[in-house]
Amino acid sequence: MGVLDLPGPLLNGLDHVLGLVAPASVRLALWSALGGALSMALYRVLSPQKRLAELEAKAAEARRALDAHEGEFAEAWPLIGQMLRLSLRRLRLVLWPALAAAVPMIALLVWLSTAFGHQFPPQGASVGAVAHPGTITARFVPAGGGMPEEGGSQALPRVLAVDGDDRPVADMPLTAPVTTLHKRLWWNVLIGNPAGYLPDDGPTERIDLDLPKRQYLPFGPDWLRGWETLFLAAALLSSIAIKMAFRIR
Repeated sequence: MGVLDLPGPLLNGLDHVLGLVAPASVRLALWSALGGALSMALYRVLSPQKRLAELEAKAAEARRALDAHEGEFAEAWPLIGQMLRLSLRRLRLVLWPALAAAVPMIALLVWLSTAFGHQFPPQGASVGAVAHPGTITARFVPAGGGMPEEGGSQALPRVLAVDGDDRPVADMPLTAPVTTLHKRLWWNVLIGNPAGYLPDDGPTERIDLDLPKRQYLPFGPDWLRGWETLFLAAALLSSIAIKMAFRIR
């Protein structure tokens, strides 16, 4: 589990409760709207709104002065320079609050990508599996298919990888519907793989799985029907609503 995965167990529990009364699409929209509202509220608390308001007033005055300028272009450079300085000052004031406010949304994205991204196939359906390097052959074993590894569970689907001599080099139960298994990498300190990692000393670097993608919209191409579209729409609308309601700069 990475640092950004820490809210995951709590979100899973709350989503399970919500799942008793609301379908997945409604829950997805709700989580996205809450995430956008939380990030905007956090930005409001961390950012110096009074100083930003003063900068906006100065910037508006500088724009009016530049619009009213009727002299030579070279004479307008001081006004242009003033506007640039004000813009840079505003950027300096909002940069760190904006980055800090993005952390909850990033953590939510990490959780949503697993909880609402893909699903295990129906019983009997095949799933493509490609191992890297190409000398390794991987296959998806559905729940209850074949003998589980020692300490594993036969109730979980598994991914089995064998070398050119048909010797197993990786045998992992899939505890979450993820599309990629890989060795632990440096960035997994921030974002972990909920299904675990391939053995560090094994020959298999990565296994890609063609799990079915969950769809939430009844129209449009396949890439539009996933969780990302509904997430972006709900998060954007809630952020704009909070910004306008509280006049956040």
